[in-house]
Amino acid sequence: MIEERDANSNVQKTYHDAAGGIIEVGATDRVQSSGTLITQAIQLLIRVFLPTGFPESVRSDYLGYQTYDSIQAFASSIAMLFGNRALLTAVGVGDKDATSTSALFLTVCQEITGRMATILFAWKYGSSLEQECKKFRYTADLVFNSALVFDCLSPHFIVSRFMVVILLCFSGILHAVCTVMANGAKAALTQHFTNPEKGSIADVAAKDASQETIISLLGMLAGAIIVPYVEAPLQTWVAISLLISIHLSTNYRAVRAVVMNTLNRHRANIVLSAAIDATFVSGSESIDAVPPGAIPTPASVSRSETILEPDGVLRWGAKAPILGKATFGSFTSVLEILPTGMTIRELLELFDEGHAGYVLWYTSRTETTTAHGVQTIDVRIALTDKIYGEKEAGKSDDLFDAEKGFEYIASAGLESILTRDLRAWTHALMLARASNKFSRGSKSPQDLIALTLSQIHELYGATGRLPNALRQRGWDIGPGRTMIVAGTCPRSRLLDD
Repeated sequence: MIEERDANSNVQKTYHDAAGGIIEVGATDRVQSSGTLITQAIQLLIRVFLPTGFPESVRSDYLGYQTYDSIQAFASSIAMLFGNRALLTAVGVGDKDATSTSALFLTVCQEITGRMATILFAWKYGSSLEQECKKFRYTADLVFNSALVFDCLSPHFIVSRFMVVILLCFSGILHAVCTVMANGAKAALTQHFTNPEKGSIADVAAKDASQETIISLLGMLAGAIIVPYVEAPLQTWVAISLLISIHLSTNYRAVRAVVMNTLNRHRANIVLSAAIDATFVSGSESIDAVPPGAIPTPASVSRSETILEPDGVLRWGAKAPILGKATFGSFTSVLEILPTGMTIRELLELFDEGHAGYVLWYTSRTETTTAHGVQTIDVRIALTDKIYGEKEAGKSDDLFDAEKGFEYIASAGLESILTRDLRAWTHALMLARASNKFSRGSKSPQDLIALTLSQIHELYGATGRLPNALRQRGWDIGPGRTMIVAGTCPRSRLLDD
């Protein structure tokens, strides 16, 4: 028997020998011979609106996300009709004194501010959309609903053209920001949902567009029936409030259903704190291995992570108090907070003569929101590349750049380079807890940095103890897969004297 499969390894036809010759059985024939009319209709819908090879071509969390995403898209389509009606009223439709020129002016003002907002927001936050795709996907709908409120407010200020212009400009800005956030986050989610072995990113994106199209059409049809019966201001605001509630609640469930297997800063806090607690359970300073069972899986982390977690926050767990904040920046940002008199050489000596792949420093402050005060720190991290003037003995030829004439490698080997971002964030997190523990000033910053760096060496080890344990629990920490540092973060080269 011969099976003919498509590009996604799905059986399309089967050939086998029989008494009368070769018999060919197609996928459609199998469905028709064994299924009812309803089954055939379902299979047709799956082929039209779901990625080829579903469910093998996508990850297991795809269907849950798309279900809630379709419901929120339906609600937003109806809400948009209320917003569009308000916009038409604001620009003068139905007003005998309004002119087409004034309506055009309002539209131009809204378009100009919206397009400028698109450029500025993409420039400022474009590199962060993949790291925080769940947060930005949900924030996009918060922004969209804010824009909808501005649209619906504009007819109430129609006697003041200046206020209408202001409201429409704010609406245009919010709509533009929403579009950038939604598109960027959606691209990252599409990549996540696609099974790299059996799926196609382009096909998943195309089928997502088909789903949005049909849901929007259904929403517009439903809205065309509902909107004419909702005319009074109170009725309008009640309807909009209900639609916004449905929109936000279902979108929250949609992003909550996504199980990311990459580590951003918030997920790293959850995973690393559990791993460190299990590793140094008895205060031990020497370990042989990181117990994989103590590391949370991507599924468990998705249930506990906070969708709207502030960027760069250091927490020991998912819901624990804030211990501080860490930022990746330039080498200059670290130098700005060094103690007076401390030299660059002294700083590099703390970090294995520059071989650690990063340097950091911190400042402390006491939060007075509680009666006793809480010690928090502000950590600044700069990534560094150790550059050698010529090849050193014992280094791998594979990492030698003949064109540039220098070898670029950290002393701990390739694993150390690949996990540099994760190690730097681990160091900042451990430093925040140590600083809180020794908040009475019993240890200097140099002592705390040296203490926590030695624990980092034990935790990661020359053979990648922690990275190996993370991989066993399903975390993807391969090259370019850790979402801790934005692509725009500068790197500093450390040259030999």
